[in-house]
Order: sequence, then C-alpha cells, then structure tokens
Amino acid sequence: MNRLAHARIERAIRSAETGTTGHIVVRIVPDAQVDAFSRARDEFERAGLHAARERNAAMILVAPAAKRFAVLGDRELHARVGDAFWERLVGEMQPAFASGKVADAIVHAVDRIGRELHAHFPARA
Repeated sequence: MNRLAHARIERAIRSAETGTTGHIVVRIVPDAQVDAFSRARDEFERAGLHAARERNAAMILVAPAAKRFAVLGDRELHARVGDAFWERLVGEMQPAFASGKVADAIVHAVDRIGRELHAHFPARA
C-alpha cells in the first residue's frame, strides 16, 4: 500500500474518532500465512486497546499477502452493535478486498465503525 493510501486511512481514523471516546486501530501485516482473527486479538492486546476505560475500541487487521482480514470490537462496542453489525461490515468489505482495493475496504470499515462510536460513545464535554 502506498503513502497516499496510508494517509487516506489515517484521515479516516481521525475523522471517525473525533467527537467520540472510542478508538480505532488499523494493523497491516506482511504475513503470507496468518489466522487474521487470532492475530487481530493479539494485536488488540499488544496495542493496549483492552485497557480502554470504556471498552469501546476496534481493531482492523489486514494481511494483503494472505488475502485475509479481521475486524473486532471490544466488549462494550460489541454489546452495542452485536454480531450482525460485524458480519455485515465484513460482507461490505469483501468486494473491495477481492478487487484489490484494500484501502477502500479499510476506509469503509473505519467510517462505519466511527458512525457506531459516535452513536453509542459520544465525547464528553
């Protein structure tokens, strides 16, 4: 992924996090063989997201070489949006990944998660 794609993803994250107490982290890993969900859980812990006071962080892990990705949310975020949200989000991301538009898929996911964070975890004054 090039610098422009990284910058686009960073802008999407800043926009999604503004006005909410939630956090979104994107990890892009070079592995050609990876269990994306397991690695996402490990990266979630490594990034300290599990220690967020409101338990409302999200992780998007992408392994382009393995053609795999995973999206997960911490306990309180998941409690608000439910399994159906994550399943729908993965389904929405899949076509962009399949056509090689990895950055588009990530930005879409960040935007969708951001909307849920704004709805359920607005920033306090």
